[in-house]
Amino acid sequence: MEKRMSMKCVGCVSWAVIVSALLVFSHTTFAAEPEEVPVSSMDQSVAEMPADTKASVVKVYSVKSNPNYFQPWQNNPQYQVTGSGAVIGGNRILTNAHVVADAAFIMIRKQGDPKKYSAKLLIAGHRCDLAILKVEDESFFQGMKPLDIGDLPLLQDKVAVLGYPVGGDNISITEGVVSRIEATIYSHCNELLLSVQIDAAINPGNSGGPVVKDGKLVGVAFQEIKEGQNLGYMIPPTVIKHFLEDVKDGIFAGFPGLDFSMINMESPDMRKWARMNEGQTGVLVTHLTDAENRKGFFKNNDVILEINGVKVANDGSVPLREGELIFFGYIYWQKNIGDKCHFKILREGAIVEFDYPLGIGSWLVPKRTYDVRPSFFITGGLLFVPLTENYLDAWEDWSKAPVDLVDFARNGEANDERDQIVVLSEVLADDVNMGYQNTLYVPVSAVNSSKVKNIRDLVGKIEAVKTGFVEILLSNNDKIVLDVEKARKANAGILQRYNIDSDRSPDLKK
Repeated sequence: MEKRMSMKCVGCVSWAVIVSALLVFSHTTFAAEPEEVPVSSMDQSVAEMPADTKASVVKVYSVKSNPNYFQPWQNNPQYQVTGSGAVIGGNRILTNAHVVADAAFIMIRKQGDPKKYSAKLLIAGHRCDLAILKVEDESFFQGMKPLDIGDLPLLQDKVAVLGYPVGGDNISITEGVVSRIEATIYSHCNELLLSVQIDAAINPGNSGGPVVKDGKLVGVAFQEIKEGQNLGYMIPPTVIKHFLEDVKDGIFAGFPGLDFSMINMESPDMRKWARMNEGQTGVLVTHLTDAENRKGFFKNNDVILEINGVKVANDGSVPLREGELIFFGYIYWQKNIGDKCHFKILREGAIVEFDYPLGIGSWLVPKRTYDVRPSFFITGGLLFVPLTENYLDAWEDWSKAPVDLVDFARNGEANDERDQIVVLSEVLADDVNMGYQNTLYVPVSAVNSSKVKNIRDLVGKIEAVKTGFVEILLSNNDKIVLDVEKARKANAGILQRYNIDSDRSPDLKK
């Protein structure tokens, strides 16, 4: 296993079903021969671009107020970040989702104009870190030509990154070449998707800015490698086009995923054990989630030989272009949720083929969300929240979070009995909860001997107890017992003391 690079978004001044595959593929560089590029293409300076191309690049000002996941009834103090964007067809502005995530107010400024225009978020695709903004004042777009979206560039193609990084207020243009095309974890959402590595300088403020070749947008700058020098990543045209097609109906559905784990089959003994013949290659299905088992398509120890007629190699790669390989997820990432993908598998020595309906996968701990308020419920001063990646992010580094919570995020699976982890996050001190006030960050197992499926189920079970005691069993086998009538009488005073408007989040009032 090679060293994992630290990624960070640069705009601000998993996929659980393939955990095994991530260990094999997410930071693997597949061998590839460089593409031959015409000399004229390499010699031409991309900085010598038409003025209207530069005029289509804007600066984005985003005032944010993120939810406080430890005190979910309130937000953290507001702060401002800046990023970049590009005007595309329909007088829309394309930028990164992380630039405008949890934004309370957005402004846009174009090159050479000191005026800032109010903008609104039309839609965000946080799974692919893209968003579309709209400026209502149509005069803003005068003199601006929308950028067309080009094709996936070749290795060694020269590109230009346009945007408004730190260090100045005018547009910045840096040049570089395409150095690598591979699947990469998008740090904004912890999603594995196709990305393009370039050696042009990408700095804070560049996020959302267009990467241009031959006057067309061929990427959106979005993150950098901390350990590298001038090593950054752009979102490729294939992902951008998928996003734009997806959101035509005003809803972002996302990118398909597979709800099971796989490993490579580079071991000759493993291939022989799986009864593969000399010409067969593929990857081995090692674990199915409950949701996948119910679909009835795959079985443990199936060998995936082909996807949509494309042969899968023993290391999990498929051809991208001549001399280039890519993780096989690239094939179904180009599909939409609900589409079907044709699989050819080897099962106990026999070939089986079927059309598989693509979904987004299932997680016990939800992926990062933005622009939504966190769920919570308070009774007798006990604060209950669902475990999410956002909640773990509140520790800034998951290594600082409770180990059992992190383990649920990495290895937990949803099932019929439990599709969400509910955490006793804090005890708001009061006479009614005396003796429990140091109990923090512990998952809930059951209420009155009945297992808890999710936070809505927990609320229902507690409110169903009208008299007597409510017994809350925690995952560490500790127990909290409250006189239900005393707890309910005390709740109003506790909420008032801690300046909390309601005992639950709006989603739990429905």
